[in-house]
Amino acid sequence: MRILTNPWKKDFLNLVEDAKQSIKITSPFVKENICKELFDVKNRQTTFELITSFKLANALSGSLDLSGLEYVLNNEGIVKNYPRLHSKIYLFDEKKAVITSGNLTNGGLLTNFEYGIFIDDEKLVANISKDFNILSNSEITGIVKREHILKANEILSKIPKVSLPKIPVVDIETPEMSFDIVEDATNSISSSLSGWKLDVFNCLISINKQEFTLNEVYFFEKKLNAMYPNNQNVKAKIRQQIQFLRDLGLIEFLANGKYKKLWN
Repeated sequence: MRILTNPWKKDFLNLVEDAKQSIKITSPFVKENICKELFDVKNRQTTFELITSFKLANALSGSLDLSGLEYVLNNEGIVKNYPRLHSKIYLFDEKKAVITSGNLTNGGLLTNFEYGIFIDDEKLVANISKDFNILSNSEITGIVKREHILKANEILSKIPKVSLPKIPVVDIETPEMSFDIVEDATNSISSSLSGWKLDVFNCLISINKQEFTLNEVYFFEKKLNAMYPNNQNVKAKIRQQIQFLRDLGLIEFLANGKYKKLWN
C-alpha cells in the first residue's frame, strides 16, 4: 500500500498495461484522449468495464466526453451508468486497486491536486472488487449503448447555446458540482424522440414536479391505451420507455419506484 498523488498518469498506464484479465473503473468524468491512451496500452484479451455518470448535464458541461464512451464501446468495452456516482475506483485483475479523488481525465491524472492510495492487499482488493460488482449489477445502474450516445448527441446539438462573454481559454477540468438538471431542454428532447418514447416523455412533462413515481406515470395508462389500442400491456411498455429514458441520462432512478427528471 502506498500514497499516490498527481501526476499519477504513468502509474495508471503501467497498471493498465500489466493487467492480463480485467480492468474495472468508476469515474463520473471521462475524457476521450485518456480512453484512447488506455486502449493503446491495454492488452487485447483484457476486459474493460467503466461505470460513469451518464447525464446530459455532465456532457453539456464538458466534464464527460460522449466520444470517449463511444470509443470504449467501439473497442469492445462495457460502459454503465450510475447517475449518483462520485467514487473513483481503479481495479486491475482484481488484485490491485487505486482509490483516489482523480477522475479518468487530464485533471484527474495530471494537473489537479488529487490524492489516492494504491492497494495490493488481497483482502482489501477483494472487498473493493465485491463492492464494484454490487454497483455494476445494481437495479439503479443502466447499460450505456451506442444508440444512447447517438440520441444524447442529437439532443445536445439542439439545446440552445447560451451567449457568454469571451474569456481566455484555460485547460482546466470542470469542478464536480451538484449539477444535474439541463435547463431549457424540453423542446430539444421532444424533437429527438418519436413513438412510445415521445409519448411517455410527454406524459412526464405533464407531471408538474421534478420528482415523480411510477404510479404517477401509470395514471396515463388509459390515454396511452387509446393511442395504441393494439397494445395489451401498456404498463410494461411504460416501464420499458422509462428505462430507455433513464439509460439515455434523462431521468434518474431514486429507488422504490421514484424517479427524478434531469431536464427543465
